[in-house]
Amino acid sequence: MELNQEKLHISSYLPLGLAVLLWLSIASISLFTWSCQDTQVAEGKALAQQHCATCHALPSPGILPNNVWKYSTLPYMGTLMGVQKEIDQLQKPLSDYAILKSPQALISDDDWDKIKAYYLAESPAKFPETKTSPIAPLENLFSVEDLPVKLDGGTFPNFTAIKIDEASRQIIAGDQSNRIIWLLDKQGKAIQQWKDQNALTHVEGSRGKYRFTYIGTTTQANPEVNGVSHSVTLTSTNTQMNQQDLKNLNRPLQVISANMDEDSGQELVSCEFGFQVGGLSIWKKGKAGTWVQQVVEAQTGATRVIVKDFNQDGKQDMLALFAQGDERIILYLNQGKLQFSRKILLRFPPIYGTSSFDIADLDQDGDWDIVCTAGDNADFSTILKPYHGIYVFTNQGNFQFKQRAFYPQNGATKVLAADFDMDGDQDFVSIALFPDVQKRGEEGFLYWENSGTTWQAKSLPIQHLGRWSVMDMGDLDGDGDVDIALGSHAVAKFPEGSFDPAWKQAKGVLILRNQKR
Repeated sequence: MELNQEKLHISSYLPLGLAVLLWLSIASISLFTWSCQDTQVAEGKALAQQHCATCHALPSPGILPNNVWKYSTLPYMGTLMGVQKEIDQLQKPLSDYAILKSPQALISDDDWDKIKAYYLAESPAKFPETKTSPIAPLENLFSVEDLPVKLDGGTFPNFTAIKIDEASRQIIAGDQSNRIIWLLDKQGKAIQQWKDQNALTHVEGSRGKYRFTYIGTTTQANPEVNGVSHSVTLTSTNTQMNQQDLKNLNRPLQVISANMDEDSGQELVSCEFGFQVGGLSIWKKGKAGTWVQQVVEAQTGATRVIVKDFNQDGKQDMLALFAQGDERIILYLNQGKLQFSRKILLRFPPIYGTSSFDIADLDQDGDWDIVCTAGDNADFSTILKPYHGIYVFTNQGNFQFKQRAFYPQNGATKVLAADFDMDGDQDFVSIALFPDVQKRGEEGFLYWENSGTTWQAKSLPIQHLGRWSVMDMGDLDGDGDVDIALGSHAVAKFPEGSFDPAWKQAKGVLILRNQKR
């Protein structure tokens, strides 16, 4: 133990015995203070395991820097747990989330102080500097076509959905800022537009028969329950948008059709990201012709579901991502009569920002594997994070998955797997809504080439054309290879860096046309 010089200097003016007693008193007080702090931190760690790990994977203190815990994440956690003294101190924008507080406190003030002490004592001042490999240029695979999808006199576009309809050789894209849905031909020329539309989040269907899903009046977190989904029929002379056959949805991101039971006819499967209520549901049409909801998982944060017979028993199963709070990928095995057994395949800490997933046979062993992204960076810890990027999990059998690889990509938002270069193995493409624009702006779009043992990142010089929020793939021009469509959403805040004024002149949609055939 080392005392400062000022304390030692006092002893030179006192009798030896009194000086020793004073020194021992100071040392005892210091040791007592440190001992109390250590006890509080130890108790806080135990309380965090007791309270926090019951709702989601327990985040370690090292997952965020100290100042982010102190001024953002811990106040938000205290709000959710109904700690009134924490809520009383909230300032904008966190104070807007006071409506999320628990009706009654879920923890005592004393225990909450101990949890805070644990995280503040054990968290780093800042993340260690991470080293990333240079991104090689992507050559001779895609041509870049910047589409003139912009209204005269309108604001710069911000796309919330994009869909390649392979059968019709068309693109459907929803621009939230200008409240327009565009229908484009395979060259990107506008065929049709629908005005005064809410934010489109998903399009299902082909050949003029579609299902459009809208998140509601805004994409921002809010308690309004006004999302809808309805069928749309297009002909060369007419557009028929049916009445909202699913309405009052809680921020829906996806609604798809599938036959989920033994009866004939299609059910609807919905993913509601929600605010306080949401989840994964199946909707079955009743005798009166209305859709009746059956909630499969009530947890908020449902973002995507893949319907497939995963265990090959002849029944359609569901694989879903939940990306809010308890971040998980869950498999629902169909037991018949709309009953499902549930198996958690992957689970992530709640601060990871898990944002998307896809499945493919990545290691060519005959079964399906999982690739997913972590990178949502729009909430209460908007800093660049070393664990944001692409995660590859290989299937070990019996629905057990092992992490094979991690590739950094700041703010990774979506990943899709396909054999883009047509060499017989699975590559990826990924986009990042929250890239490091100052040091690594090219990571906004990355192509990951499969070398057999690893994937190498390559990029196109397109970061000046937009900030990519949505992506789809498909054979747009019918030549037998896989093309890509991207949509830009330039208004979301950055963890670091600034808004690029050039995006105000950007068209908002890109076609990356595959040149293999």
